[in-house]
Amino acid sequence: MSSPTPLAAAVLVAAGVPHRLHHHPPARTEAELHLTGLDVDTSAKTLAFSLPEGRFVLAAIPGRGRLRYGNLARALGVPRSALRPMQPEELRELGMEPGGVTPICVDPRVTRVLDRSLLAHDVLYCGSGSPEISVEVSAADLASLSPATTVLGDLCGDSE
Repeated sequence: MSSPTPLAAAVLVAAGVPHRLHHHPPARTEAELHLTGLDVDTSAKTLAFSLPEGRFVLAAIPGRGRLRYGNLARALGVPRSALRPMQPEELRELGMEPGGVTPICVDPRVTRVLDRSLLAHDVLYCGSGSPEISVEVSAADLASLSPATTVLGDLCGDSE
């Protein structure tokens, strides 16, 4: 029995980036993260937003972090009110499922925003596009993917 290749794995293979896939029971919420068996302290959770004019944002923050929406809006140069949670049908357009959102995406409509603190880790665990599979990838490789559409920012800290 084979399952389709998750979005993140396809992107990483095409880019020649080393990675590992970890199969686990579905984990769609933070409360279910323990089901993956992976270290939450070296995990990047990705929140998905839509912007006007058909643009999308994938914001990756530390697994235990809390996104500060104002910080994300400033990093993107948009008003806070422009950020809308991405709908399941929009996730499907990008090849993702709820609970499997990944910061690894090369769709030209997507801007990736990575919390700077993620780069302090050698290895990160993140979504793959599927809630049953996580990706292990070096933080440096994650940051170097799609540099033209990647923004680094302080997404969780106080920066008023």
